[in-house]
Amino acid sequence: MNISRSIVLGFIVVITLVVIFTVPGEKGLIRGYQLHQEFLNLKENNASLQKKNIALTQEAYMLRENMAYIEHVIIQEMNLVKPGDLIVVFKKTKK
Repeated sequence: MNISRSIVLGFIVVITLVVIFTVPGEKGLIRGYQLHQEFLNLKENNASLQKKNIALTQEAYMLRENMAYIEHVIIQEMNLVKPGDLIVVFKKTKK
C-alpha cells in the first residue's frame, strides 16, 4: 500500500508541475489563447482592409477613366453646378 501511495503522490506532483509550467507564462495555454484571439482579430481586420482596398482601386480607376463619374464627384463633393443647371434654394421657416 505504501508503494501505490508513493506513485499516486508522485503522479500528483508531476501533474501539478505540468499545470504550473504550462498554463501561465509566455508560452503557456493562456498566452496561446490570447494570441489566437489576436490572430482572429487581425485576420478580420485584414479582410476588411482588403475590401476597402478593392473599393478604392475601383474608385481610382473610375476617376482616371470615366469622365461622367469625375463630373459627378465634382458636383457632389464641391457643390458645383454645370452651366445651365437650375439652382433651387429652400429657406427654413421659423416655427
